[in-house]
Amino acid sequence: MPRQIFVPARGQYDNIGDIVLRRQLLTWLRDNGQLHVYVGKSPEGYDAGLQLRPGDIRYRSFVPWYLAAIGGAVRGSASYVFKPGEIQLTVRGMKEHLAMLPVLALVRARRGAVVRVGVGARNFSRLPRMLMGPSVALSSVSFWRDTATADYLGCGEIMPDLAFGETVSPSGSTPEPDRPRDVLIVSMRSDRPYPSAAWREAVRQSAERRGLQIWAVTQVLRDDDRSARLAEDLGGRSLRWDGTAHDRQEARLRSLYRRAALAVSDRLHILVVAATEGAVPVALTVDSSDKIARHFAAAGIFDITVPTAHRSAQEIAERVDELLARRAQIAEQVVAARVKLQVVRARIGAALGSSLTPESLSVPPLPPASPRLTAIHVGRRGEVAGGMTQVLNGYLSWTFDEFDTRVIASRDGSKGLRAALLAAAAAWRIVRMNDRQRTVIVVHLSQGGSFVREGALLLLARARGFATVAQLHGSTFAAFAGQKPVLVGRVLRAADIVLTLSAQTSEIARQFVPGDAVVSLPNAVPSGTPRPKEKIVVFGGAISHRKGVDVLATAWQALRDQRPDDPWTLVLAGPTIDSDVVPTGLDGAEFVGPLGHDALMALLERSSVAVLPSRHEAMPMFLLEAMARGNCIVSTRVGGIPSVLGSGSGVLVSPGDAAMLQAALEKVTTDANFRHDIVRRAEDVFAATYSAAAVFPQLERVWKSALELRSHRKGIIPPLQRRPGY
Repeated sequence: MPRQIFVPARGQYDNIGDIVLRRQLLTWLRDNGQLHVYVGKSPEGYDAGLQLRPGDIRYRSFVPWYLAAIGGAVRGSASYVFKPGEIQLTVRGMKEHLAMLPVLALVRARRGAVVRVGVGARNFSRLPRMLMGPSVALSSVSFWRDTATADYLGCGEIMPDLAFGETVSPSGSTPEPDRPRDVLIVSMRSDRPYPSAAWREAVRQSAERRGLQIWAVTQVLRDDDRSARLAEDLGGRSLRWDGTAHDRQEARLRSLYRRAALAVSDRLHILVVAATEGAVPVALTVDSSDKIARHFAAAGIFDITVPTAHRSAQEIAERVDELLARRAQIAEQVVAARVKLQVVRARIGAALGSSLTPESLSVPPLPPASPRLTAIHVGRRGEVAGGMTQVLNGYLSWTFDEFDTRVIASRDGSKGLRAALLAAAAAWRIVRMNDRQRTVIVVHLSQGGSFVREGALLLLARARGFATVAQLHGSTFAAFAGQKPVLVGRVLRAADIVLTLSAQTSEIARQFVPGDAVVSLPNAVPSGTPRPKEKIVVFGGAISHRKGVDVLATAWQALRDQRPDDPWTLVLAGPTIDSDVVPTGLDGAEFVGPLGHDALMALLERSSVAVLPSRHEAMPMFLLEAMARGNCIVSTRVGGIPSVLGSGSGVLVSPGDAAMLQAALEKVTTDANFRHDIVRRAEDVFAATYSAAAVFPQLERVWKSALELRSHRKGIIPPLQRRPGY
């Protein structure tokens, strides 16, 4: 029986980006059966943009389409494909996923396929995920267009956005970065604040320096008035739209994009479509959204988002210059994304029962490549602010060149039987793993019980013959190693490579393992998106003696006694460990308790100063996260902190010295120019040394080195050799 493919193609009828996504998917699906397309009450221009063909069956009413899908499923001839684009995880936005459950169940029962391709989520709350569960479970294959959605729903694979798959460039699959380009494209969302004077001046400077003509364009009808205003304010021309003849407007836009040197926008699909025609995409955002960054990262294109809040025109223009210098690299990644999409197309065809291969399609297949490698991380992941957990979350959200990343959860904060069962389950997963040639197991260790629990898992991985990395995180590792040298030595010698955060930890590790097996590499965090800054000082971490909260309380109260009307507020975020370190009634202070990681990051984006007066630390993630979010940092000379802040990118004080801490807080809260200089130096240090883009390629080389070392050793644990001093 001929295969019937039921697919909704409704969308925002005033949005040409929606047409591009759906048209691409319909083109893929026609090779696998007859299309039954639900378009709803769409205007004719929208349907023309979809390029529906005579053999496609079009439905304007939902009920006949739904009944036809039920009938096809009962006969065993139907497959169902969800529309691409963004899921609005609200009751209204999820009605397709809930209403179609009977159809999906029938399709799967009759051995049909249910496919999701090119889908991303807008928000990530818990209840919608539960409601989505049955629909996702009934899918034969799911491809998401960003890692955040895949992590949120806990299944499926990552693919570039479908809009990367189309171009009308004369060269076909390859954008033309080197052709003469005389246009700068501008288009901004009408539901966001109007771009600032610095934003507009930076765009004018970029155009003038390169002799580019500014064109403000409309790809989404509701943005049309804003395009007209931008054209007037920037001294450019406008390509407007009346909402009809969608295909002709798209052709006009693409023709202009092929002339563009760069495209400036905060709309994802303006940047994607412009990039497929050879323009350099630049997301000059006026808010804190990371949507564009997430979706371009899935295509292997990073750091095109430039937050413009509190940046001068010169600073914004310099970031634009940096992106323009990457023109050839971005063009290569766009081509690579199109090739990856053809592999996805073949995978979808296979799920629908077709024999398509990338080689049989109209563009070249991926070049021959070695199989992907895998880094399995053993530790803790989830919604926990700071620390080791966020290190793992950062790895999972990054697209590495050669490695896929996975986590085996060995703990979740529980104790007793639950904790023992979780550790046992982690051990069982390691026992069942077999691909030793391409898998490295990275075990994350701190001190105390972690060296017993995760240390045992590291020993098991080594005994199973896997390449192993011990990644050390603990703030009191030096003292612990002195107290438990036999345990520490036994565990560390089960690792091919020991990864440390500071010179002190490296020195201690070399007491137990050969020096060339120890690699020091800082933690890294994704770049932040600063919001308008408020007079807030943030402490993030456990309310404890080790974190120096007693010293902070003394310093802050002294500061308030001198300046009782000071508008600055101290916000302390974290669980209370030592209840006696903070006096009651601390003036101008707010205790918000433990925050989830996203909530803490949102707080750091608003705050101006971050403070961490710890007595002991390794390399606290809180400081790096604060640095990435434009905070002036005040901290102490302990652990790896001086190596981060010692170059003038923060203010350092002695641990336990309340008077010195008070003076530092007074300086950064009263001298705006001093604070601004610290933040700017910190941004440079972060980008060069601690950003994900700087650290993760080095980290990937460490994992690969562990695999190479494994190939030269026997799969046994070497005998313990205690080193001098322990």
